[in-house]
Amino acid sequence: MGRIPEETVNQVLAATDIVALIGRSVKLRRAGTNWVGLCPFHNEKSPSFNVSPSRGTYHCFGCGAGGSAIRFVMEHDAMSFVEAVKRLGDAAGIRIEEEVWDANAEAEAKHRALLLKANREAAAWFHLLLMKHQVAAPARDYLKSRGINGDMAKRWQMGYSPENRAFYREWMAQHKLTDQIMVEAGIFSVADQDEQGRGGRSYPRWRHRLMFPIRNDNGDVIAFSGRLLDPEQKGGKYVNSPETPLFSKSRVLFGFDKSKRFISKAGQAIICEGQIDMIMVFEAGLQNVVAGQGTAFTEQHAKMLKRLCNEVILCYDSDAAGRKAAERAFEILSPHGLSVRVAALPQGEDPDSLIRKQGADALRAIVDAAPDFLEHQIMHLRASAKGEGMVERVRMAQQVASAVAVYSGVAQRVAAVNKVAKLLEVPEEDLNRMVARAAKDKKDAPKTAATDEQDAKPDESAKKLVAAQNPNAMLLCQLALADAEVLFWLREAECEEILNEVPGTELLALLWRSRYDPLNEISRTAYMAGLERHIEAAFSMLLARKRPPGGLQDATQALEALDVTRLQNLLQSTKGRLRHSGLSAKEMEDLQHKVMELNSRLKESLDRLRGPPNSPPASSQK
Repeated sequence: MGRIPEETVNQVLAATDIVALIGRSVKLRRAGTNWVGLCPFHNEKSPSFNVSPSRGTYHCFGCGAGGSAIRFVMEHDAMSFVEAVKRLGDAAGIRIEEEVWDANAEAEAKHRALLLKANREAAAWFHLLLMKHQVAAPARDYLKSRGINGDMAKRWQMGYSPENRAFYREWMAQHKLTDQIMVEAGIFSVADQDEQGRGGRSYPRWRHRLMFPIRNDNGDVIAFSGRLLDPEQKGGKYVNSPETPLFSKSRVLFGFDKSKRFISKAGQAIICEGQIDMIMVFEAGLQNVVAGQGTAFTEQHAKMLKRLCNEVILCYDSDAAGRKAAERAFEILSPHGLSVRVAALPQGEDPDSLIRKQGADALRAIVDAAPDFLEHQIMHLRASAKGEGMVERVRMAQQVASAVAVYSGVAQRVAAVNKVAKLLEVPEEDLNRMVARAAKDKKDAPKTAATDEQDAKPDESAKKLVAAQNPNAMLLCQLALADAEVLFWLREAECEEILNEVPGTELLALLWRSRYDPLNEISRTAYMAGLERHIEAAFSMLLARKRPPGGLQDATQALEALDVTRLQNLLQSTKGRLRHSGLSAKEMEDLQHKVMELNSRLKESLDRLRGPPNSPPASSQK
C-alpha cells in the first residue's frame, strides 16, 4: 500500500463534489444547506443519512457511519485508502503518486489491478472479435435476428468468445496474462484431475458464446455472462463468471452502472430477468431498468434499489418460472419498504419479444398499468380457479395470505388485509387468522440466507467511542472543530498531563496532536480521512451535532475543568497509597506532603474555574 502526500489528498477532496459522488448511489434530497437520504450502510425506512457539502462530509445518525468522500468510496466499494484516492483522482483528472511502504498491501492492490486488467482487456478483445472477425459471424447473425445493431453492440461492448483455444493463447501472450490470473479472474476454469493425476489444466470458461461484460457501479468490467449461440451446445443458456475477488453475483445488478441515475430520477426501477431483455428495454427508452445475474433477488440487491427509489416493477417472463421468480423477488423487496408491482406481459412474451413485435409504447403501457403484487397474484389465481364459490375464494385467500405476511409494517399489513378481503369477498377476521398462521410458519422455517446477505450490523464503535469521552473533553473537541482560534490555542496549551491521566480524552488528544490547517475545510477533511474508520466516524458525529455556544473563554474553562478532574484523580490515588501497609516513615511523609500540595493546587484550580464572586457559573460546569 502506498503513502499519498497530504497535499495530493487535499487536492482530490477539493475537486470532488461529495453530493454528486454519494448521489450516484443514494437518492438524496435537499434539507436546508445539507442533503439527506437512506443510509447505504444499514437497513432503514426513515432517512438518517446526512451529507454536508460545506464540510465535505457525510454522517448517519442511525448507525454512526461517517467521514469524507474518500471514506465513502472505501466503505461503499470495499476499497483501500489508496484505491479510493486514486479513483477520485482519476475522476478529477489528478495524477496520484505514492511511495510504497506496505509490501503486503501493495501486492494485494497490484493483484486486484491485474484482475481488473484481465477483465478489461478480455472485454475489449471479445468486442473486437464480434465486430471484426469472421469467426464471430454466427454471433452477428444472432444479434441481427434479435434486432440489435452495431451501434447497440458498441454501447454495451458486447463480444464473442472464440471456440479455438489458440485464439486465447495468442491474445494472452500479447497482453502478458498468465493462466493463473485468467483462472483467478474467472475467465478460465480448471479441469478436475482423475485418479491417475491427469487433467487439472486450465481452459477457457466460454467458447462460441455471445459475451456481455458485467460492470460494477463505477463501470469497471468485473465479470462476464456468456450466452450460447448453438442450441445443440452443451452447458446452460447463460454461463456467468464464478465468484471472484472482484465479483459477487448477490451484490451486482446488470446495467446498474448505466441506469442508476435514471432510477433515482424516476423513483422507480424496472427489473428484467436477462441481459438482452434489460438492454432492449433500456434502448427502447425505459432507462430505469436493471437485470439480475441469473439468480434470485438478494438482500443486497434490495438495498441497492432502496437507496434510489421506492417502487419496483417486475417485468419477468409470463410463464410459470417468471411468476415464481416474481414471488421470490417480492418476498425480498417488500420488507425493505419497496412497493412491488408486476407488469403482466402477454402469454409467451418477454420484454424483448414484445418490443420487437409491438414496439416500445406497448411495453410502456403495460408498465404504467402494472398492478401491485397482491392484485396481480389474485388475478392469476382467479384465471385458474374452478369457480367463484366461497370454498374457492377461501383457497385463494390462503395462498395470498403468505404474501400478505411478508409485510413487516402494521399499517401495510392492515391495508393489505383490507384490500384482499374486498377483492376476494372473504371476512377480514378469517383472513387475519390466515395471515397470522402464515407469518408463524415463515418465522419457524429454517433460515437459509447466506451470511453476507443478512442486514449489516450498525457500526457501534464510533458511538461507543463518543459515549466514553469526558463531557468537558467533548465540549473542547466541538469548540476546537468549530473555531480555528480555539484549535490554535489548544495546540499551544500544556495538555500532556491531562491527556495522559484523564480517561475519555482520546479524541481531544488527536486534535491536540493534529497539524492540519483549521482554516481550510479540505485540509481538515483530508486529515480525518487518514484516521481509522471508527475514529473518523466519531469526529463526523461531532461535526454533525449543533455547534455549542461559546468560544475561547469556554474552551479555557473546559480545559481547566479537565485539569480539576486530573488533580482529583491524583489526590484520590495518592490517598489510597497512604493506606498501604509497610510504608517507611520517609515514604509516608512524602505522600502526606504530596496530598497537601495536591489539595492546594486543586483549590486554586477550582477557584479559577468558579471565577470571582457573583460571576456566572462556567458553562462547562452547568
